[in-house]
Amino acid sequence: MFHAAIQVLLYGLLAGLSPLAFAATLAVMPAGRLKALGFGTGFVGAQALTCSVFVIIGIAATGASRKSHTGIQATLEILLAIALIMLAVGIRRRPPTAKESPNPRTQAVLERLSRLRFLTTVVAGFVLGIGGPKRLLLTSLAATTIVTTDVGDAGEAVFVVLYLVFATALVWGPVALLVFLGERAVGLLEGARGEVDRRQPQVTFYVLLILAAFLVLDAVGALLL
Repeated sequence: MFHAAIQVLLYGLLAGLSPLAFAATLAVMPAGRLKALGFGTGFVGAQALTCSVFVIIGIAATGASRKSHTGIQATLEILLAIALIMLAVGIRRRPPTAKESPNPRTQAVLERLSRLRFLTTVVAGFVLGIGGPKRLLLTSLAATTIVTTDVGDAGEAVFVVLYLVFATALVWGPVALLVFLGERAVGLLEGARGEVDRRQPQVTFYVLLILAAFLVLDAVGALLL
């Protein structure tokens, strides 16, 4: 159970390291608390819905045989660990670059966020919360870990919340700061944006290696027991 909790946490951390989600949240914040809350609610709600759906699908697919096919599961975990290590090495070897100019289309979308109506802002947060292939893959991996851990319904709910806390931290965190600090939060977080962009590859590298290690340990433990 401890290994599963760490895995879910790491999947959430990888999903949460999203400069785009952070930038979109910062773009909405100058429009005021209400729109920021709407955007954050849409984002977190979409992530919660996506993770819950994956968990429900996983439960329906595995049924009563969650612990069967141990060898196949262990093999898949080792293959995934190898893929994560290769991805981490690729990130590590990537040469450091100067601060890149934002994509014009992305920049235009971010600038429009602060001018959207409330309901449209909620929808924008919901769509971004569902995410692209990377977020969907990490959410499905987290859901698979949750389903195969055999912790019961209450434990599964706790794991889903654990994933959500980390996967959406760069959205609900800034929104919470705006609610409590007001406009001062905007200036503080704008200054932190560059730090997030700069630190992301390094943090991602170590998280991938740690996650790969846990997958290997879990696979070896399943095969030996």
